[in-house]
Parts: sequence; structure tokens; C-alpha cells
Amino acid sequence: MRIGLYGGSFDPVHFGHLILAREALEQLGLMKVVFIPAGQSPHKLDRPPTPAEERLALLRSAVADEPGFEVDEREIRRGGVSFTIQTVREYRAEFPEAELDYFIGTDNVRDLATWMEIEELRRLVRFVVLSRGEEVRGGEFPVIARRVDISSSDIRNRIARGLSVRYLLPESTCEEIHRLGLYRND
Repeated sequence: MRIGLYGGSFDPVHFGHLILAREALEQLGLMKVVFIPAGQSPHKLDRPPTPAEERLALLRSAVADEPGFEVDEREIRRGGVSFTIQTVREYRAEFPEAELDYFIGTDNVRDLATWMEIEELRRLVRFVVLSRGEEVRGGEFPVIARRVDISSSDIRNRIARGLSVRYLLPESTCEEIHRLGLYRND
């Protein structure tokens, strides 16, 4: 049994996240992909995320009816800064026989050495790089690549400027963003 763990802020989740998660599910033969939204990323302390419940609502709306995708809110329930090693240890205890793939973006590859207890983390998971077309240096990890030029920061900026985000994220997620009044003042 192989499980993909996909941690991140998902602020907001968009088609880039979903397309690469589906690619990984299929290419790696995963039983499931688990989206794990961070309470607060240790690498983004200068920018507080959108409130957790709102990000969870967006993520749930995006993966509803998507076979093989789940949302796990353990890092949000834990509160504070989210450290991957804590979550991976919990998964290892819950699924001792499973092979765990942990997805990282190309931007995380160069900073991976700064992650808490990185050597232990490397022992517990296989890192898989999800690339939206960016060049990946090193070649140490398997890469799932698909040219997708969509980012959460661009979506937040477009909403704040009153521009359309249609076709960038699921319609249900657009509706949730509108209903919750998110990102208008970013």
C-alpha cells in the first residue's frame, strides 16, 4: 500500500495542486492522496494564512467527489506551526506497513535541508517533487511534472484586484471564496 501525503497551505487550493495530485496518484500507483493543510507553515511565518476553517472549506469543496483524494485536518487541529515530521510520525504509526510518499514543490527542494529533523524525515518517507513546469535541480527525488502556470499567490492577487479566477480553480471553490469573502483585501 502506497499513500501520498500532500502538505501545504492551500491558500487557496487550485487546479495546479489538483492536477499534479491526480498525476501522482496515477503515475505512482497510490492508494490515495491525502491533502494536509498546515496550521501555519514554518517557512511562511511572515504571512499568516487565511483562517484554517476557511481553507478547509475550500479544500473540501475542491476534492469532493474526487476518488482517491482525502483531506486530513490534523495539523490544523494541532494548532500553531506545523512541522512535517510530527505528521509523518503519526502516519507511520497509523500505517506501519504503508510506503509513504511526501509531495514537495520545486521551491521546497533547495530548502529541504532546513526542515525539522530532515534526516529522520528522509528515513520515513520518499520525497516526490511536484513540478508545474519549473526546472528541478538535483534529480535526487522522483518528479511528477505537468506544465501548469497557476499559483495561490496569483489567485489571491487577482481576487484582490477584482479580476476573474474562473478556470484557475474548481467552480465550487470559487463559490466558497465568494461566499466567505476571502482574499479581497490581500
